[in-house]
Amino acid sequence: MQTIDDRIKEIEEEIRNTPYHKGTEHHIGKLKARIARLKEDKMEKTLKGSGGGGYAVRKTGDATVVLVGPPSVGKSTLLNQITNAQSRVGAYDFTTLNVVPGILDYKGAKIQIFDVPGILSGAASGRGRGKEVLSVVRNADLILIMVDVNTINMIPVILRELYEAGIRLNEKKPEVTIIKQSCGGIKVNSTTALKLSYDTIKSLASEFRLTNAEIIIREDITLDRLIDVFMGNRVYLPYLIIVNKIDLGESKNLREYLPNDAVLVKISSQDRRNLDELKEKIWEKLKFIRVYLKDQEKIDYNSPFILRDGKTLADLLSEASIRNKENFKSAKVFGSGAKYPGQEVSLTFVPGDGTIVQFLSKNSI
Repeated sequence: MQTIDDRIKEIEEEIRNTPYHKGTEHHIGKLKARIARLKEDKMEKTLKGSGGGGYAVRKTGDATVVLVGPPSVGKSTLLNQITNAQSRVGAYDFTTLNVVPGILDYKGAKIQIFDVPGILSGAASGRGRGKEVLSVVRNADLILIMVDVNTINMIPVILRELYEAGIRLNEKKPEVTIIKQSCGGIKVNSTTALKLSYDTIKSLASEFRLTNAEIIIREDITLDRLIDVFMGNRVYLPYLIIVNKIDLGESKNLREYLPNDAVLVKISSQDRRNLDELKEKIWEKLKFIRVYLKDQEKIDYNSPFILRDGKTLADLLSEASIRNKENFKSAKVFGSGAKYPGQEVSLTFVPGDGTIVQFLSKNSI
């Protein structure tokens, strides 16, 4: 009897043997959609067979970061060095058998960092509790891919496993909106020129059993990204690559294993070398800013509110525990982002890092 893996290999072979052009785009799109659905079916069966969908972990703090990498590259040592965690450390594989959390305090932010069991080739198919590990990774705000100077060849392997698990690194979420309808078939509207034909898009929708919907596309989307949209379970996350144990020497041919978009930090967790640089890169990748509140008398510099870059004062009010916040209708801003000290702005104002805010109620003079 043909297995899911056999069927996937068969379809992949057909794709390799089919030259891509406008005439075959429609056919290749349907084949790629079938592979995506088969892999999803396989993932669901593996999770059911393992008796669960992941580790039970509680998220806390301003963001969650996950350390991902092969066994014995120093993830536990790093976690212990930069957080309050006490992860077990040993010079042998699979020292960490569960998810170990720690909190990194940096610039007023509390960043939760998880140390998870080492990822191996085949993790996305269930090897080495890979499914459970990847379920934790999918819920993170940032991924730290960590290897050491002797395992840099594992970088492409880890990237592939994350991709197979539906994790898209350093990619923006596709600018596509699907509005399901009760009738009328598939309607495609685009705000930009598309290389994909409308017939191909409609065919893909049919492959995913979407029969009545309006599909609005705002980018020149590729087949693979459109399939990701129809799958509906992809996550889009930033990442950093960490190379540990630089105290042992330089890695040969490191650039061969790095993607073009990779941000790299070389460290020695044992010697605490470059750990401050790593903390700053984590801050930058999370796109955090600090906002300070001012009352009539003083500014609280000790407890900044942590926001993501691009958030508004209204977002700050909705996320923060501030008394009587429903009465605030505008604010005065000072410092970063203010045109002049005490500028009065609406709650749609976007603060910068270091902005000082004094909220005003509707009764304020």
